[in-house]
Amino acid sequence: MIELTLLRTGLIDLPRSTFFPEGGPEIIRIPVWSALLRTSEGIVLFDTGLHPVHVDRPDATYGPKSSVKPVMVRDDAIVARLASVGVRPDDVAIVVNSHLHFDHAGNNGAFPKARFVVQGEHLAYAKGKPNFPGVYWDIPELSYLPVAGRTRVAPGLEVVPTPGHAPGHQSLIVDLQETGRVVLCGDAAFTRENLERGVIQAQDDGAATESLALIRSLVDDDLDRVFPSHDAAGWLGWRHAPEIYR
Repeated sequence: MIELTLLRTGLIDLPRSTFFPEGGPEIIRIPVWSALLRTSEGIVLFDTGLHPVHVDRPDATYGPKSSVKPVMVRDDAIVARLASVGVRPDDVAIVVNSHLHFDHAGNNGAFPKARFVVQGEHLAYAKGKPNFPGVYWDIPELSYLPVAGRTRVAPGLEVVPTPGHAPGHQSLIVDLQETGRVVLCGDAAFTRENLERGVIQAQDDGAATESLALIRSLVDDDLDRVFPSHDAAGWLGWRHAPEIYR
């Protein structure tokens, strides 16, 4: 049986326009989270959150003039969050990165013994680009497994391409025995509102809209079984560590 645990790995203040084409300059505070999955084939982690350098230096990644401002306490670091539920970094067998932005791959370096599952298209796209800072993920001792398309990760876990936010972005399908199928969206859907309206701010609008529709189809339009990446209202209603979904 798979057990799913949601771990908060920081917060970010940013303009609402980051999420919606018609959004304004209003600053909103969003959660950043990772997901721990206990499976019959070992422990899997979905995304690694913000690097703890941002606790003392919020502008460490993009500088003081950026409109994206991380907000972290020391307990938000993924290693601390995992420790709170009895997991050490070396216990993690597989890390699935939805994509390699700094708030989703910021702590990849903490898992040198894990195998990282990333769409090959995205791995090639992100390498060397300033908005995918390699200091957090392009690390020689890390082992990346580039995959193509829908790919089984472990029993009941499957990555599925959901491009639009970035080429090769992927989401994770999790088939839970009690809850049913859930989808961990990454930035294919920032909020439930993105899914409800079928509208999202994205690099490729057409691909992003198709990805939103795909996610909805995967759960038969039951949006309570979808976990968008940065939904402040949704986060308040979800179970968080040490609570679990089965």
